[in-house]
Amino acid sequence: MDVLGLDAFIRIAECGSFRRAATMMNLSQAALSHRIKKLEADIGISLFQRTTRTLTLTRSGQEFFPKARDMLFRLNGLYDELKIEGRRAHERLAIGCLASLGERYLPDALRTFRERYPGTKVVIHDETAATLSDRVVAGEIQFALTILGAQHWALKSRVLFDEDFAAAVPAHHPLADRASLKWTDLVGHPLARVAISTSHGFILSESLGTFGPELNWCYEVQRTHMAVSLVLAGLAITVLPRAAIADDERLRVIPIGAPTIKRTVAIISRNAAPLSPQAVHLQRILLRAVSQRGPRASSALNDQSAET
Repeated sequence: MDVLGLDAFIRIAECGSFRRAATMMNLSQAALSHRIKKLEADIGISLFQRTTRTLTLTRSGQEFFPKARDMLFRLNGLYDELKIEGRRAHERLAIGCLASLGERYLPDALRTFRERYPGTKVVIHDETAATLSDRVVAGEIQFALTILGAQHWALKSRVLFDEDFAAAVPAHHPLADRASLKWTDLVGHPLARVAISTSHGFILSESLGTFGPELNWCYEVQRTHMAVSLVLAGLAITVLPRAAIADDERLRVIPIGAPTIKRTVAIISRNAAPLSPQAVHLQRILLRAVSQRGPRASSALNDQSAET
């Protein structure tokens, strides 16, 4: 659609003169005439009847004028709405993270982010890995700091590091002085785990296989915080990713192996969907924070092409 031609046609029809319309539009009469000739050639109809002294609309021009004016008015309204939406989008950034990762890395990253974008509202979805993946695919959040599982075709990921699961043991528990544990050491002790419906619970269930039922899972919770609270109360031992276990003198964090269980931490985003400048900036800050604080940060942090 020739928007410039339509605008020229409406201005000339309203002014009744090429000269007055050209002055209003800050164009030369030659440029304005070129726009009208292009529009008439495009639609195959003469819109104006010209003589040396008069300028009038043809019958087709008279019929077309109110429709064209209404169409351009609505188009301008839509354009203004999009500009407003664009400004709002730049004032809002939606991201996602697993709670255990967000608590470790986001506060300092957001403090740095605020120095550059003080007016941007940051919406944080601290949800399960599966929900975060769905939100990224749907375009509801720009990226998520999460753990990798089966990956949707529309997603790309940047692996940050692998993190071991560790046992959180009450400080006065008989196993608290051990330098390391095996899963068989936990047999007979009351244990708390996060539900299999969560990403961490699923990883544990899949990794332990048939050995899992031999353990005394006295408690099942939905959040890692609740599992740790049961340890702090002296009711159970739990096994979680190291970053999900808060530092507290009332508990001991002990490596556990045979088997060693890990989670892969990554940032996921949508394929073929460029991030906003705010999202790019925050993601860079997070990458820097993980490289400084993350356990065994992978070389992918220094490789900008390390995306799958």
